[in-house]
Amino acid sequence: MIENLETNLPRTLAHFGIFGSIGKIIEGPLITEVEFKLAEGTKFANVEKMTRDIARELGVSGVRAKEIPNSTYICFEVPQPQATTIPFPPLVYSAEFVRATYALPICVGVNMRGEPLMKDLSKMPHLLVAGTTGSGKSVGLNTFILSLINKKTPEELQLVLIDPKRIEFSMYNNQKYMYRPVITDMNEASTCLEQLVNEMNYRYTLFEQQMVRNIGEYLEKGFKMPYIVCVIDEFADLIMFDKTVEKQVLQLAQKARASGIHLIIATQRPSVDVITGTIKANLPTRLSYKVSSPTDSMIILNSLGAEMLLGRGDSLLLEENGTLTRVLGAYVSNQEILNMLEPYRIKDTQQKFSNILAEQRQQAQEQANQNYRDHLEAEQQKTISWKIRNWWEKIGKVNQRRIINFFITIAMGIISGMTGSSAKKKSTSDVISSATNRAVGSVKRSIKAQAKKAVTDAVLNSLKKK
Repeated sequence: MIENLETNLPRTLAHFGIFGSIGKIIEGPLITEVEFKLAEGTKFANVEKMTRDIARELGVSGVRAKEIPNSTYICFEVPQPQATTIPFPPLVYSAEFVRATYALPICVGVNMRGEPLMKDLSKMPHLLVAGTTGSGKSVGLNTFILSLINKKTPEELQLVLIDPKRIEFSMYNNQKYMYRPVITDMNEASTCLEQLVNEMNYRYTLFEQQMVRNIGEYLEKGFKMPYIVCVIDEFADLIMFDKTVEKQVLQLAQKARASGIHLIIATQRPSVDVITGTIKANLPTRLSYKVSSPTDSMIILNSLGAEMLLGRGDSLLLEENGTLTRVLGAYVSNQEILNMLEPYRIKDTQQKFSNILAEQRQQAQEQANQNYRDHLEAEQQKTISWKIRNWWEKIGKVNQRRIINFFITIAMGIISGMTGSSAKKKSTSDVISSATNRAVGSVKRSIKAQAKKAVTDAVLNSLKKK
């Protein structure tokens, strides 16, 4: 902690016309939190504008001021002279993480007091990560993946890793958790995302058949279905190469939550042409490491502050409910990653990545065959005989009797014409024509008789009422 901070901070604030009293001072691994009660009538907005000057006079790299909810105090976050590195293994093996009952638990890091911070990816439901090179973004992605691996089995979780830079995720190849090998070719990325869209639609078909709304209810019925987490390391490079990727990502972000497919998208260039308004609307949970300008901070977090972060894992987490929390990410080395992955490594590279996926392929094929049989049956129902039968059922019994009588009259007329004394003088066509005319006349007389009977009944009923 900075020497004499309890004395120096009020004196420095007084130089800028900010008066008040010191409250609690909490020392953390990265910063020291100082609660400060402003004098009556002092605007917090005026304090925010002066944080750069306050940091300069205190001799630190940056000071951040924030409001404390449901309190009359504000909080100054003052950096420590020497930041403490937070190792990842103690966090993932901690009692808090072991007891976590989330569907997809990830260890984001520690809060400013050094307490582990766990979140549920399935509730986010997707995560957008941004930060400049060297800010700790790639290390953070590795900790998220390892958190999921340490909590879920390969039958419960499958990973899709898209790495356009080719260097970040190579150690995850030949793992039982992989839905498919790590994707480094941008041409394959679009194909893979299209497969995820098809997988999403297939899962919704299964949910409809079982009359459930999401993967949680589907699993409660005893069925097997793994969650799928897709991690894209550099989203900006991907959409610059292939514009169709953005459409596929939007489809997954909008609809894939209930199917158990979740996204973690990272970029080091949070510009408006990469993180569009539609993407931000569908990814409400965002994590920003240190960025290069206030504009980038506004794009990713809708507020300033990310440009004042200290780097090396220092970040701001915007949660789905709008809460902004400062987080210090944990550090994990390459050797620690390899040690955690070793129990799940596949020795035979030709082996299928997951038995559960093979079962799903078989189920999908069986469902496709059943759909084809249903399609053939539907086509057969559209034949002429089916249409005639359907029409016959719709016309009603009265019209059915009329048609039957009509054809009986024609048949009797033809038989009478062919066997009568004048049959030799008439051709077959004349006989049929004459029989048809008599049948039509019979039907007309029948209709007239029914109409006359209906009118007579109506008149008699009206006279009875009078």
